[in-house]
Amino acid sequence: MAVGTIDKGVLTDIANAIRVQNGGTGTYLPSEMAAAVLALDGSKTGTPYQAPATSGTGVISDSVFDGIADAIRAQNGLSETYLPSEMAPAILALAWDVGVKMRALLLADGTLEFNYRDGRSSDVPGAVILKAWEVDPEGYSSAGARPWDEDKLSVTRAVFDDDFSEGGLESAAYLFHGFENLVEVEGFEELSGVTSMNQMFVSCASLETIWAEVFMGSVTSGSLMFSGCRRLVGGEGYVPEQTDDHDALNFGESGVLTYPDADNREWFRCFLYADGELVLTSATEPEAGRELVSSGRLCANARYNSVGYQPWYDHRHDVEWVTVAADMASYDHVNTNYWFYGHQAITEVEGMGNLRGVREMQHTFNSCEGLTEIDLSGLDPSSLEDLAYTFGGCGSLVTIWADADWALPSSGISGFQTFYQCASLVGGAGTTYASSRAGYQYMRIDGAGGAGYLTAKGS
Repeated sequence: MAVGTIDKGVLTDIANAIRVQNGGTGTYLPSEMAAAVLALDGSKTGTPYQAPATSGTGVISDSVFDGIADAIRAQNGLSETYLPSEMAPAILALAWDVGVKMRALLLADGTLEFNYRDGRSSDVPGAVILKAWEVDPEGYSSAGARPWDEDKLSVTRAVFDDDFSEGGLESAAYLFHGFENLVEVEGFEELSGVTSMNQMFVSCASLETIWAEVFMGSVTSGSLMFSGCRRLVGGEGYVPEQTDDHDALNFGESGVLTYPDADNREWFRCFLYADGELVLTSATEPEAGRELVSSGRLCANARYNSVGYQPWYDHRHDVEWVTVAADMASYDHVNTNYWFYGHQAITEVEGMGNLRGVREMQHTFNSCEGLTEIDLSGLDPSSLEDLAYTFGGCGSLVTIWADADWALPSSGISGFQTFYQCASLVGGAGTTYASSRAGYQYMRIDGAGGAGYLTAKGS
């Protein structure tokens, strides 16, 4: 750690500037000055003590001044650099946002915090406020009209404090439009009085959760609220459609909200390695010693309804084979919708039998043109509900293996064009593909009760 000689008068000036701003009489060691600057809030109570000028020099670590500079920047929201001699004037120039009003605060940890109170303050423990803006009670007519628009990509979490509803926000339209890195929203119940939420979450591609304790909404318009929110999952597994509006603001099977004490979602991890293997697992860490290309998580019981939500999606052409780990059997309910849609380089899928309670398999292997066979043995079909386009466009697929006792449910199942354009597919008893036999009814062992496209394992 570098050290340097500094004039003692510089430190006296900094301490005096701190006392001017807080109205205090305390003295500060150099190591205490950064914290004292961070604690400034504009109250300026009392009559400040002014230490007399001093002479002489001393040796001070650079980290002391780095800390003071960071504290100044945290207070003024600027990105300036400061020489030690420039720090006292910078502290004296600090001004505070006072008065009771709605504010949006950008914190150093990526949180955008909304509250309604006198002056800038945060409820987040240890928060460092980088920037702050006043929130217009009437809301905003476009994304560009928001004062925080230039900082939208810095936000990973949004929090509404429990006083925010007192501010009387009328419209939340465009509030998070284009927040591509936003993962979760907390305290959504504080927006219960808002009437408009048009395009509120458009293109929030990373958004997974909207937490709320309760929501008694007054929303009358919410067009395209969730367009582009492919990863958003409600507490019961619902994933919004692109055209969903404010009617989806509920906690039920068709709702996007999640109640903290009733979260029925289960998450697993996805690791794509440089050798082309994609591993789906309940393990939280990748395998040691392997180069990782992409990672993330998915909700096991989510009813995903489009492509692009997968954490590895931008690297889908690098996926050569898939392993569904044995620990995936720990999940009671799994939907595989669109998991491998358009993954043309996949030639092998292992471990499908490790999945339990599979209900929806919409487009799971659609357009996996490199697959020539797949093994479904061990997969219990009794819970299946939707097989729409499961193998659609798998033109090279020849064989689908399954247990000899494979049997679909007798009712409650659908599946339009399950085998759409699977021109190479042949069942175990010799049934070849025909476009007139492309529905879910042919997801059965060939010859066991009729024509089918499955082959009994071991036959």
